Parts: sequence; C-alpha cells; structure tokens
Amino acid sequence: MRTTVDLPPAVRRRAEELAAARGQSLSATVAELTIRGLGQLDEPITIEVDERSGFPVMEFGRTITPEDVAAALDDE
Repeated sequence: MRTTVDLPPAVRRRAEELAAARGQSLSATVAELTIRGLGQLDEPITIEVDERSGFPVMEFGRTITPEDVAAALDDE
C-alpha cells in the first residue's frame, strides 16, 4: 500500500543518506526507523501482510507524525 508522508527537508535528506549508506530503498529505511522508534514507546507493534498488495501493514493505534520520524532519526 502506498502512503504519502510529508517529511521536513532535513529529515528526508538524512533518511536518504542513511538509505544510501545501507543500500536500502528510502521506503525500507523509513519503515525500519518507524518500527524502531515506535518500539521505544512500549506499545505493541503488529506487522501483517496485506492480502491484496503483499505489502507489510502496521497498526499503531495512532497517526505517526513527521515529528515522530524526526525524533527517531535524532536518536541515531
């Protein structure tokens, strides 16, 4: 499933740099950072595969904001 997320320019640049350094796509890198960041919130994380698209789907119980992603990137 494709989702549009607005990231501050500095956050996007940092995520792109990290993705390039790891040899990953930007999507894979942002997903990994999101999972790691949310794991620190002591909330259960469930990853399922959408039957139609085959893409991973995560339910967190709340909306992930650009600030959440930025905070996760700052922790690295």
